[in-house]
Amino acid sequence: MAAPIYGTCHANFSAVREAFVSNLDAFGQLGGRVAVIHEGETVVDLWGGYASEARDEEWSADSLVCCMSVTKGVVALAAHLLVERGLLDYDAPVASYWPEFGAAGKAEITVRDAMSHRASLAVLDDAEPGDVLDWNVMVSKIAAQAPNWPIGTDETYHSVTIGYITGEIVQRIDGRPIGQFIREELCQPLGADYLLGCDDDDLPRIVAHVNNPASELMNGGLINEETAVQFRPFPPDPGFMGSDEFFRLGFPSGGGVAHALALAKLFAPFAEDGTYNDVTLFSPSTIAAASAEQWHHADSMFGNDFRVAVGLLLDNPFNYWGREGNVGTAGAGGYGAFADPANRIAYGFTPNRYTSGYGLGDEHKRLVDALYASL
Repeated sequence: MAAPIYGTCHANFSAVREAFVSNLDAFGQLGGRVAVIHEGETVVDLWGGYASEARDEEWSADSLVCCMSVTKGVVALAAHLLVERGLLDYDAPVASYWPEFGAAGKAEITVRDAMSHRASLAVLDDAEPGDVLDWNVMVSKIAAQAPNWPIGTDETYHSVTIGYITGEIVQRIDGRPIGQFIREELCQPLGADYLLGCDDDDLPRIVAHVNNPASELMNGGLINEETAVQFRPFPPDPGFMGSDEFFRLGFPSGGGVAHALALAKLFAPFAEDGTYNDVTLFSPSTIAAASAEQWHHADSMFGNDFRVAVGLLLDNPFNYWGREGNVGTAGAGGYGAFADPANRIAYGFTPNRYTSGYGLGDEHKRLVDALYASL
């Protein structure tokens, strides 16, 4: 039986609808949403399938899902907004905004280093299970930590710490917690239904993740013997990341919840020279600086091919955005958002069942390929 499909799709982008339907009906995707904004207009906003593995609840227009490390990119957008406002300098030492951070040989680490996974702070030596539950504990331990290896060498993806580092920089400058800053300075102006830290009223809208044995990242690629040390600050409960406690927390490296249209809206300013929804957030120069490549090689702990901008990710086969020049943010399991400034496109994809295959997965790649076939 064909999966239920709702929403809208401009005729010129019918290939995206076909790919979305195919993912649901032929390739095992359980439910999800895809959105495309082109030249400032929403041309694709489709949701469908099921919100539960039992298929007893349809995906709705209000359904949200945890977007995993997409969160890192949204937190980075908050920092880029402070750069735009002249309050933050990528090349200033982090310690000039957060003095305690300068301890243990970190006085020269710049904001650019920290946001680009180059600060050598992926592992906290004194981490205890449950540390992520307390913001002040995490940022204090990060501030006291010596670099794991010489700064700017052996770059590795900072799975847990980077959201706290960037988020604390924002809070030291602005005063508001990162979730509040994102809500008030990004989501509200852009009309984006994105939450980092949920209230009780939000919790019933959140769709649970569903494992997929064919997902390389979610079946040993993300957490394994080599990388588990990064995740020591998590509580020992294996169900923590799907719990109400986790969603209330607003874990800044992977706890944001949203749907695809919200993610597309958050990246629409990067596709539109800084302006979307009659709101100008960024100048073209800030977008260019944020999108500049900082490093590109196999990550030293995960082994994945990363192509890193300032807190964001550039197109490559692992984080597939479909075109050179595109910039976005990705989450393990297939969650993605990107901007294409050349074609004035912003894209978001939010499934509940993890995608199949390498990197962001086959389902995401089918959608992106269909998008570009439509131009």
